Amino acid sequence: QDEAAAAVAMWLFDGSTEVLPGGYDTGELSPNSPVKELKSFPQDLVLVGRSSILIKGISNRLGIPWSLAKEWAPIARDVLNANSGQVDMTSSVDKRVRFRTVLSTFKQWARGRANHVGKSLPSPVRSQVTRLIIKMEERKSRRNLTRHVPPK
Repeated sequence: QDEAAAAVAMWLFDGSTEVLPGGYDTGELSPNSPVKELKSFPQDLVLVGRSSILIKGISNRLGIPWSLAKEWAPIARDVLNANSGQVDMTSSVDKRVRFRTVLSTFKQWARGRANHVGKSLPSPVRSQVTRLIIKMEERKSRRNLTRHVPPK
């Protein structure tokens, strides 16, 4: 089908995609896999595709959403803008990893681990933990509401 190449690209390079075009399955060994439709694959992308699959597997296991397409999007935009004369190419080179980004990634990982541990708890304990989390979230939202109410 015509959509097989797009489905393979989305499957390889965009880990956030759950539904592929053409009704293909995301499982590599599935009988309805888009990989089976390909007659050839660009050699330049073989290592990138393999690396992407490895990283997606690790991030999936750790519960951290990851997408090569989203990681490369700012760089690709800079290149496209530079080729059209809109932006200087040094804009993405000067960017550093910020602590805020690392902390955000760590929080995503911790939520994934907590979710995994929570699912393995016995039902009565899970119910108590859920009640406790709901109380904490209610307190947090009440605190946020009282902080952001303008004085009369």
